[in-house]
Amino acid sequence: MNGSAYKGLTAAAVAAVATIAVAALAAPEINSVATNRIHDLTATMKVVDKETNYEELKRMGGAFATTYRLKKMDVEYKFPDKARFEARILGQSVLLVYNGDMKMSKIPLRKDIRNVSDQPGQKQSLMDLGIFSRDYLTSSYRPVYQKTENGLHVYKLEQRNTDNRSHEIVYVNPKTSVIEKKFSYNGDNKLTKEMRFRNVKEFSPGVWLPTRLEIWSQFGKLGAVQNLENMQVNKGIADTRFDIS
Repeated sequence: MNGSAYKGLTAAAVAAVATIAVAALAAPEINSVATNRIHDLTATMKVVDKETNYEELKRMGGAFATTYRLKKMDVEYKFPDKARFEARILGQSVLLVYNGDMKMSKIPLRKDIRNVSDQPGQKQSLMDLGIFSRDYLTSSYRPVYQKTENGLHVYKLEQRNTDNRSHEIVYVNPKTSVIEKKFSYNGDNKLTKEMRFRNVKEFSPGVWLPTRLEIWSQFGKLGAVQNLENMQVNKGIADTRFDIS
């Protein structure tokens, strides 16, 4: 190898190391971005009929079209890793409860309880409301910093405790800990849906919450909109609300 070639390789190696070092330094400390200010939360999710496209929801597959026929859903959360979603159909309760690694679904004449520790994608939490919360990141998803774009920190969320390669790409506002955009990918790295969290308001000092949730199809079309109403933060919720038995 001649001298100029050696110098060229050396320069390239130094540049590569420098790039990695700069990237490492640029990665923000996760606890400075994710919030732990929300100890509990209650809200009502309401589907906006005039902005719901059931044909587009059907194209997305899964149970999207069925889910958005639940026009109103009461939501409760308590730190850490507790969530409750309840709706009513024809006067009958439909209930989902998450408590740590346990999930209970209950519909008329049927109840199912299962451990989803190896299926973190089955869980629902503050992240589904557009809130970048520390408990979910610690227990269910591993945040891998990608870049900063237009002031938003971009993370790839990889599922913990499983070989499932489905993942999320989230764009987080570090000033509010709100996920402004979330892209969901399956194990083949194909986009399945996009969520956008809008109309962010400060409900108490340092606690910011979106009040409009939009689901967009993998084809780039709006599928449905939900508004979050009657939101209360850190008012206290009994643990019994999340009992699974």
